[in-house]
Amino acid sequence: MIALDPSALALIARTPAVLRALLADLPTSIIEAPNDEGWSVKDIVGHLVDVEDIGFVERISRMLAETRPLIASIDPPARLDAGGYRRRGLADLLDTLERERALHAPWLMGLQPAQLARVGQHDSVGEISVGHVVHQWAAHDLTHLRQIALQLQSHLAPLMGRTRAFYDV
Repeated sequence: MIALDPSALALIARTPAVLRALLADLPTSIIEAPNDEGWSVKDIVGHLVDVEDIGFVERISRMLAETRPLIASIDPPARLDAGGYRRRGLADLLDTLERERALHAPWLMGLQPAQLARVGQHDSVGEISVGHVVHQWAAHDLTHLRQIALQLQSHLAPLMGRTRAFYDV
C-alpha cells in the first residue's frame, strides 16, 4: 500500500503562506525582473496557480475516476501567456493560490491508500500513481520556492561587496 509522507502534505498546505511572507512588500522591480530563463517571481507564482489544476488536481482526479488514463505533458511558458497570468497582479495570484490550496490540501489528506495506488500513463515518464503525483506536487513547490529564493538572492548579490564571496551567486 502507498502512504503519503506527512511532510509532503504539510509543504503543499504551507506554500501559499510561505510565498506571501517571502514576497510581502517587495518592490515591483524585483517581483517582475526576469531570471536567466525569462521567468519573473510573479511568473513563477502564476505558474503555481496554473499547474494547481492542470498539473495536479486534474491528473489526480482523472486517475481516481478513469482506468489508467493517458496523462499529457504541458507547456508551462505557453500556458502562462495563454492563461493571462502575466497580466494579473502578484497579490491576486497569491490570493488565488491560497484559496485553491485551502480546498485541495484537505482533499489530498483524505485520500485513502487504494486511491493513492491508482495509476495513469504519463506520455513522457510512463506509469505514475496518485501518490507519486502528490509527492511531486510538494517537490514542485519546493523547486519553485528555491527558484524564487535564488532570484531574490541574485538581486542582493551586487550589494554584498566582498561578502559575496561567501555565497555562490
